[in-house]
Amino acid sequence: MKLNDPFGRMESRHQLGYESMRDTMRKSGIDTPNAAWEVIRQSKKRALKFITIGMAVLLLVTLVLPKMMPVTLSFAFFLVVWIASSTLNGQRYIQRFIDEDLKQGT
Repeated sequence: MKLNDPFGRMESRHQLGYESMRDTMRKSGIDTPNAAWEVIRQSKKRALKFITIGMAVLLLVTLVLPKMMPVTLSFAFFLVVWIASSTLNGQRYIQRFIDEDLKQGT
């Protein structure tokens, strides 16, 4: 039993996420480690683009409604944390896909 996940809920959630990503990668024809690394590279670029667009929108809201600054700062923090954690989990899943599925075949 793990203290930070006593009932294994997070572990099973990550397993389901990995299986979903693995099936999607296979359907997309990702069958080499280089192609999988390209997916990781694209996900980093996409995450940076989403953060940039989100921050621009929140900055615009702050300029139009300065009294809403605490709310927009909260949304900005949430946006960065959510996108960063999603991107990192995706990278972990793809790395696991490379290690377990793609490197076994070579």
